[in-house]
Amino acid sequence: MTESSCPLYFSQKQVDSTGIVLHGFLGNHKSMEELTSYLDSSFILPDLIGHGRSPCPMELKQYTLKAMINQIHEIADSSLQEPFDLIGYSMGARLALSYALARQTSVRSLILIGGNPGIQDDFARHQRALDDIQKIAMLEDRGLLEFVNAWETQRIFSTQWQLSSDKMLAQRRARLSTQPMGIISHLRASGAGVMRPLWGRLHEIKIPVLLVVGSEDEKYINIGERMQSRIPTSTLEIICGAGHAVHFERPKETAEVINKFIRELEYAN
Repeated sequence: MTESSCPLYFSQKQVDSTGIVLHGFLGNHKSMEELTSYLDSSFILPDLIGHGRSPCPMELKQYTLKAMINQIHEIADSSLQEPFDLIGYSMGARLALSYALARQTSVRSLILIGGNPGIQDDFARHQRALDDIQKIAMLEDRGLLEFVNAWETQRIFSTQWQLSSDKMLAQRRARLSTQPMGIISHLRASGAGVMRPLWGRLHEIKIPVLLVVGSEDEKYINIGERMQSRIPTSTLEIICGAGHAVHFERPKETAEVINKFIRELEYAN
């Protein structure tokens, strides 16, 4: 553990844990529990910095992708045998991809749910940065409740209204438990508006990659197809009837494609 380390909270690891699952923005380890309950193997579920029960430091440097890669590596180094399987959703997928590029020999397989290597176009990335600044202003001026209300009305989540009220309420409670400082720091230090796009490095990935997207998430189907064309070792799976958060909307179906992917990987070895 380094002097500047920031140990993350993670769910009790099993003796036979084979990997790590990273949640998305405004989530926590509980956000991924239903998915992992259907997986054949056991996984460690951390709360990313500024989320859940993990620390929410003031120093912005702890929220950069480089710092978060080190935070995840501390968990892997102390709790897993390498190489391990790495799963990430949305923001967690961007972190998982960044981790795999930085420490590829530590990862056996990479599974990205609603993943995006970043915004290539300079103007679009600048616009996203401005949009994130507006989000920060809303959070600071109006508070967490209004921020979460606005977050939940995004079109990308529109397919979730078909889900049960209990499930939606649990997700909302998780979002409302997030520390505002953590939200602000993530947007400033590692949001899509400031992240250096990784499209030009996708060809460096040599490990097996599974890309998972929902059939109702047209934007991410396009991103997934583009990623697949640049990662020779990748497979794209489209989950029928799901939007962006396929693991949340269709956890069993998502687990099935992950289990199949990992089983085939194990048979090949």
